Amino acid sequence: MSIAESSPVMSMSAVTNELARGFNHNYYQPLHIAILKGDWESAKSFLDADPSAWTSKITTLAMTPVHVAAVGAQWKILDKLMHHVPSQSLAELDSLGCTCLHYVAMGESIDSAKGLLAKNHSLTQITDFKGFTPLVYSVTSARCKEMAWYLAMNTVDERPACPFTGDAARQLVALLTAAGFHDITMYLVQRYPNLGTISDSTGSIILNVLSKKTSDFQSGNKLGILQRCIYHCVPVQLDHLPHGDLRDSYGQTNHHQSYSGSKLWNAIQTFVPSIKHLRDLKLRQVFSVRLVEHICSQASTMSNPQFWQSFVSKDILFNATSCGIVEILRICFRFFPDLVWTHDPNEGYIAQVAIRNRQEKVFGLICKMPVISKILILSVDESLNTTSHLAARSAHSQLLSVSGAAFKMQKELQWFKRVEKMDHPLHKEVRNQDGKTAWQLFKEEHETLLEESEKWIKDTSNSCTIVAALIATVVFAAVLTVPGGNNQDKGFPIFLPNNTFLVFAASVALALFSSMASLLMFLSILTARYAEEDFLKALPRRLILGQAWLFFAIVTTMIAFSAALSLLLYKRLKWVWIPIAIMACVPVALFAKLQVSLFGAMIISTYGSSIYHSQNLW
Repeated sequence: MSIAESSPVMSMSAVTNELARGFNHNYYQPLHIAILKGDWESAKSFLDADPSAWTSKITTLAMTPVHVAAVGAQWKILDKLMHHVPSQSLAELDSLGCTCLHYVAMGESIDSAKGLLAKNHSLTQITDFKGFTPLVYSVTSARCKEMAWYLAMNTVDERPACPFTGDAARQLVALLTAAGFHDITMYLVQRYPNLGTISDSTGSIILNVLSKKTSDFQSGNKLGILQRCIYHCVPVQLDHLPHGDLRDSYGQTNHHQSYSGSKLWNAIQTFVPSIKHLRDLKLRQVFSVRLVEHICSQASTMSNPQFWQSFVSKDILFNATSCGIVEILRICFRFFPDLVWTHDPNEGYIAQVAIRNRQEKVFGLICKMPVISKILILSVDESLNTTSHLAARSAHSQLLSVSGAAFKMQKELQWFKRVEKMDHPLHKEVRNQDGKTAWQLFKEEHETLLEESEKWIKDTSNSCTIVAALIATVVFAAVLTVPGGNNQDKGFPIFLPNNTFLVFAASVALALFSSMASLLMFLSILTARYAEEDFLKALPRRLILGQAWLFFAIVTTMIAFSAALSLLLYKRLKWVWIPIAIMACVPVALFAKLQVSLFGAMIISTYGSSIYHSQNLW
């Protein structure tokens, strides 16, 4: 009995032992090693000497030469081998239950897959002992999306495998979604609608996986300014789709224009690889939203309300809320408005889960439903905790992206004040079962963070104070000892008529005034009381102003130094101001590079609306 005819339930060890009893390992070892090493000359010599070896089992795992070439990713040798073996031998299973296409599917050689299917088109339908087709293997490895696309378009739902309607379909959609191949999932769901409604005890499999993949949605990614600009410019195109209605359904009707734009961006991303990353990210995020919309639309047509209530389960909603995936919630609320009332005895309502997990965008979405949000926010849990109590809890995991302990404290205060403003005024005095009000709980939870914030802002202010004092000292001395000296008869500076001297004088004055202003700001921070409320506005504003004045003082000091040096050397070297100006820009640029991101974050955090993210529901 051949391996292909053996029972799927036969264990691998049993098959291996059966083969090993009559298997001459030493005889086939040279061929095995030659193929793995890519040594075609040695492999060809062995095969010419023993023609039966082209289709023989040459390993203890019952692998033929084409299996070995596929496992070793020796694509050139595989191409040569497949032209010398009959098409039916390509369908042979090894003791792991795999054809050579199963192993090719886990690699990146689409040409090898095309060559195998050209010789035996039924290879995509052959399953391993667990019922998995090569398509499942390609998605499992997630190494080559193009391979998954190719196999998805060349695999059909036929017996005995039935990969899209059989038992393996559940595993396929879970793996596709987990791999982030949402465009392929969308393609298959449109061809086989049953894939969109596959569910288990936790609800929709696709929605359940997506509700945990924050990075697959735009709300879960924080891009820089330049990255956002590129993100909005790059196209979303599926070059793998066939022409016709399916391509039109993806909004890609103008194929010529789409193809031309795709070639242009392909050329650009060849020279700038980071653009490809942004393009793939946008493709994944766009199709994740389309996939959720399609699935919810499909589920909403079901007449049984119990179906979609279990299909879009509370596990899915609470996962999406905890991860801050506002796109899933928006679409679910759009198709099933009653889901906003979803409640769990342990977690509470969705609004409470959002507050507990510091998901500002989800909170902003719920606030778009004024009456509903007010009812949900006014609710009290079994421990007598109001929503203000939930907001008072410390959320260390949500503060990892915030620089500086003082601004972490500010972020926590902003969140607490925002929720407290939405809560009922009487809830300020409500005590939970531990006998604490929301503010008392906040102070207790953030006691350690308050100490860290005080230390951080003091250390920062001390360092900046030293720099500001040094600048003030230097520029004050520069006024007394002007470049070139003074006229001994009248006491006027010798270079007074020179315009460059006016630049020097003005920059020295500005440097002195700005450094003194910075010094006073940092001194006011050092003498503050450091209460919790001070970190909300007062201390951050002083730190921002102090650093702004200090940066201005550094710039004007470098201008003053450059002007003075130019005055002293211009008669010897007329062009001396050029290298001086360039060198003066170096420390200024270095300081800006190191501090501008933190400075911008401080301004946004203090003066911007960084806590409340208004969201459109419809």
